[in-house]
Amino acid sequence: MIVERLENGINVVLKDRKDVSSVSVQFWLKTGALWENEKNRGIAHFLEHMVFNGTKNYPAGTIEKIVENNGGEINAATSYDYTYYYVTIPEKHVFTAVKLLKDIVFYPLLLPEMVEKEKPIVLEEIARSENDPRQVFWRNFYQKIFQEVNYRYPILGFRNTVSSFTAENVREFHRDHYHGGNLTVVISGNINEKELLHFLKEELSPLPSKNPDIPPSVDEPELIPRNEIMKHPAVANTHVLIGWKIPGLSQNVNTAVLSVLESYLSYGRSSVLYQEVIEKGTAYAAMGLKDLFLSSGLFYIYGITEPSKAGLFKEKIFEIIRSSVDETAFELAKKKVLKTEIFKKESVESEAEELGYSVTLFGNLDYYQKLIESIKKLTLEEFVKGTEFLKNKHLQMLLLPEGGNK
Repeated sequence: MIVERLENGINVVLKDRKDVSSVSVQFWLKTGALWENEKNRGIAHFLEHMVFNGTKNYPAGTIEKIVENNGGEINAATSYDYTYYYVTIPEKHVFTAVKLLKDIVFYPLLLPEMVEKEKPIVLEEIARSENDPRQVFWRNFYQKIFQEVNYRYPILGFRNTVSSFTAENVREFHRDHYHGGNLTVVISGNINEKELLHFLKEELSPLPSKNPDIPPSVDEPELIPRNEIMKHPAVANTHVLIGWKIPGLSQNVNTAVLSVLESYLSYGRSSVLYQEVIEKGTAYAAMGLKDLFLSSGLFYIYGITEPSKAGLFKEKIFEIIRSSVDETAFELAKKKVLKTEIFKKESVESEAEELGYSVTLFGNLDYYQKLIESIKKLTLEEFVKGTEFLKNKHLQMLLLPEGGNK
């Protein structure tokens, strides 16, 4: 594997895989909804849409056709802390994939008429999310967990902000955040690493460079404990969320403990929530998961149950939290996490995502490598100590059928 930082600040990660016949070429940018403000909520996601509306060298739709005609797939995703674009394609087209992604990401036209064309599409996405009671429920949950940081706002933005976007707004966000200092190029697959590195140095050298973006500094207060209730006529069952605010990835968060906790609570039929909650008929579904971002994070337990069993579900969750951890179940949870992490690397696309995420957010590959080692070394005593936050302040939210029981 080759890991190198180019003269204009671009991080390059190349991973040769002789066991496959494809490649995944990914452009990761350290920018997303975290860098938005009150006037441009949703612009990171909107820009992701806009770059597919024609570039300096290709009319709208042409790049997608080239990729698909060569047996590949092209797509993108926007998060709070990053945005990434990828092409997964047969290995013989790797150089073409790099050129096409460079054009889409760095040389989009961002024309005023295309901004107006894209607005109804994104506004429809927002409308669908607002009409889905479960999405509204989750949005409200995030707004109560996070008090100041941008994670409390939807990545899609709001009707009023998206409706007000101009081509200059979009171009300004692109100029400010799409540059070499924010870019990590990851290619995993059947490649010649040295040949490809030489090509990338020539191909990417013209790209503009600035210092990497620094997450906005926000003083995020402690969680305010609440018991919130929503009601909606379109839901038949009760949805329960119990959440804890935890440190973010740029802070002192113990990712190994949280990963094993997810596994202990949720992975498979042997997990605690399946055995103690689902199997015994208290809920139809139950899981405990982490959401980790650069500037903050949360851990939550989510369940779907009958309206009359919502109270029983919550009682059972806190009973599980207070109970001592079974050592056999703990060791099994560790094995399941390690198996999952290894399985991630089987596809070139997933492996490239893992590498891109690590370098984009942390500047190196240590994140996943250290995570695996930390999970292997994690003791029961360390796990119990690391999960004591479950006894701290938490937020409870219910989504009930209209007229449902509390």
